[in-house]
Amino acid sequence: MENFFEKLNIRIFVFGTLRKEQRLDFYMEGSGFKGIYYTKGQLMESENGSAYIDFNGENVATIGELYGINYFGLQRIDHLESNWGDFPKAYDLSLIPVWEYSYERNFSFDKSKSVLAFCYTRRNARKILSGDWKFRTNVMAEIGNYLKSSLHKSVSEDDVIHHIKNYLDNYQEAYR
Repeated sequence: MENFFEKLNIRIFVFGTLRKEQRLDFYMEGSGFKGIYYTKGQLMESENGSAYIDFNGENVATIGELYGINYFGLQRIDHLESNWGDFPKAYDLSLIPVWEYSYERNFSFDKSKSVLAFCYTRRNARKILSGDWKFRTNVMAEIGNYLKSSLHKSVSEDDVIHHIKNYLDNYQEAYR
């Protein structure tokens, strides 16, 4: 099977203006809605009105939506979160655990019941472990490289997540 970047094989969690019926939900056009999910962390509003999650919160959850998107959809969102003038250009594409939401509002953070998803998280000062700007991590570019190298095979959401998890783990290991 060929992968022309059109397959909805990237799992992403959105929690602010990209959610259904919010101001920028049109960026999710062409994606596949998977349901209401949550992650561990306190939903916050920045000085300029943008949303972010403080992952230091204990026993609090941020509710959002999980989608399957293709690489072109991820590029649109990346432009919004990383380059567009309305936002502080302070978000990074990260992997986070998410859980399916139950309307009973009982939040369980049992890792065995979570799935990993991509999410734009607020950028803090990040250490470039290599000490060389050229060798910093770039999750967005690595997803593109992986999909380009896999043009003639079917790539699932879990394949993309697994590849990026290994990419980040190998970076950590290489520069310890």
